Amino acid sequence: MEVTSHRRLVFVLVLFFSISCSKTKILYNYADLLLLYRVESYLELSELQRLDLKKKVEKFFVWHRKSELHKIVLFLEEFKVRYRDEIDKKDINWIASESKFFWKRILNYAEEDIVSFLLIIDDIQVLRAKEKLLKKEDDWLVKQSKMTSGELRENNLDRIYEFLDEWLGGLEPSQKEQIATWIQPDPYWVAIKLRNREKFQNDLIDLLKSKELLKEGIHSWISNPEFHWTEEFKATIFVKKQEWEKITLGIDSITLPRQRKQVINKINEFIDDFKDLAGIEEKYEEDIKLDSGE
Repeated sequence: MEVTSHRRLVFVLVLFFSISCSKTKILYNYADLLLLYRVESYLELSELQRLDLKKKVEKFFVWHRKSELHKIVLFLEEFKVRYRDEIDKKDINWIASESKFFWKRILNYAEEDIVSFLLIIDDIQVLRAKEKLLKKEDDWLVKQSKMTSGELRENNLDRIYEFLDEWLGGLEPSQKEQIATWIQPDPYWVAIKLRNREKFQNDLIDLLKSKELLKEGIHSWISNPEFHWTEEFKATIFVKKQEWEKITLGIDSITLPRQRKQVINKINEFIDDFKDLAGIEEKYEEDIKLDSGE
């Protein structure tokens, strides 16, 4: 199909340019196509439906660029100040609260377009989407559910080490040893998350079938997503959040000065990228001057 060939060409170009350009800006500038691709991986859209969705997605990113990017810049600048002086529980709560506000604004803006688009999805498309969800066997959560306790621990550690190596510029062996004492495998939590996702997806499919309740249902979903969680997930999520808060603070406490400087430099890069995307001309130069001794 012409659409499929065009999409493949776009992704080849994205990969090519990301070698020399900012990946943040490349991904953001192509985010509309990535979102369309994501939706079409579950819903088999007609050409008219795809055009309708494309217009809505383009409108959304015009709004997001004008309304939200400068807020992201302010968030990153505030986070950098907090991180430079080491973080505490108040900082973690602040990050969670700010992230919730960002997500809430996005959903509130997109709610009307989400409803109008889903109203033109027919029952056959919903059924096929459900089949695709059931056949999804290649994501990390499904893979983890099939691991032994030892394999799960190694998998979790590998993911954490990879993330921290990228952000901190490399972990010391002693840091890895310390982090390994904090990470314990929890197959039960993996199973809980899988069952919670299954309920979430089933509730969504049921909602898509009920066109007369769709508008009210989407609004309720956006306002209170926890209504679609399993009871065991509700009972466990708070404990897991506390565990990860403790680990996060522990990692921050053993972060070396050179690693903290590396994180701050990365944050500055994101700030400059989002300023460029938002059309904000000034660059953040304070840390560059400090590093050069000016």
